[in-house]
Amino acid sequence: MENQLAENIRIYRKGMGLTQEQLAERLGITLGAVSKWERGSSEPDLAYIMELAELFHISVDALIGFSLRGSDADTEADRIEGLSESESVWLIAEEYENALKKFPNHFRIVYGAALTSRLIGVLYKRDAELKKALELFRHTIALLPQNRDYPEINEARLRDEIAGCYSALKNYGKAIEEYQKNNLTGNNDARIGCLYTVYEKKPEEGIKFTERAFFSCVSSMITAMAGYASYYIFTSQHDQGIRAVKWTIRFLESLKEDPARHTYFDKIISLFYLLLAIIQDCGDLPEESEESLRAAVRIAAAFDDAPISTMENVILLDGVEKLVVYDESGATAIDGLKNTIEEYGTCVSGSFRAKLSREIENAIRHEAPARSFS
Repeated sequence: MENQLAENIRIYRKGMGLTQEQLAERLGITLGAVSKWERGSSEPDLAYIMELAELFHISVDALIGFSLRGSDADTEADRIEGLSESESVWLIAEEYENALKKFPNHFRIVYGAALTSRLIGVLYKRDAELKKALELFRHTIALLPQNRDYPEINEARLRDEIAGCYSALKNYGKAIEEYQKNNLTGNNDARIGCLYTVYEKKPEEGIKFTERAFFSCVSSMITAMAGYASYYIFTSQHDQGIRAVKWTIRFLESLKEDPARHTYFDKIISLFYLLLAIIQDCGDLPEESEESLRAAVRIAAAFDDAPISTMENVILLDGVEKLVVYDESGATAIDGLKNTIEEYGTCVSGSFRAKLSREIENAIRHEAPARSFS
């Protein structure tokens, strides 16, 4: 078997974010010694190999190269992961338990065992399994430098798993604490809001997170549906595109507290009417396309006549209705239409562009009514 010790020392050192000098300081040796190890010009003696394995949270055979090159540990992980979904979860748990005895520091085995213990704990209300899962997920974090094949498994994901275990254990305060530690972009706002409101009985605290989560979900949904519309335009799937865009318009209209009043989303609605017109034009539906195009310009002009940049008149957002928002389409709704049409290049015919220009000129010349979206 080929010795991969030099390469593995370098890989695990970098995985822990250590420089050669820092590793040398940890071990109480010279920088030159670490450099020689990683070049393969010399090898650490057994005592240092054991110390390195402990530092990197791996077994000695993994450090030397056994478990990194189709070793028994990898083969065992492959075998368990390949078990049929019809197999009993208890059988899979037993397989992982046996594997952990032989390979307690193998990333895939520890992670698989953690997932299985959590599943049993949640499904069968087994607190002991949930507590085991907590420890295994923590150990998986320490073993992350071994993970070279699954970028979606990262520390943030594992810490959310830990928070989920605390929630299943009904330790809601600890679950909130863990979710908040990992809430840098508001990704856990919905979970935190629900835990505060439903389980901690602190609705005034929970609604702050819930409102932020709802606003984020709406923003993400708009972006996702714009992506869908573009996909259907570029792939000429006109029926699917029309269905997706019409649903989006209905959804945005449903967010209005008072349907007769302005909201910021009117600017976004005008853009989706434009996308609808493009899809209908590409799908050889000229009459429907012209109707959608006129609606897009009419709504945009009305919005620009009395623009709004807050969440005023939007349902479920009372606490953040004064939040100032913006989008990247353009300074005005009409600018948004002009900029959007350029993004679709050859997908938009010259005649369609000319129609849009005429509608915009007419709207500007005659000044759109204050509100007429029908």
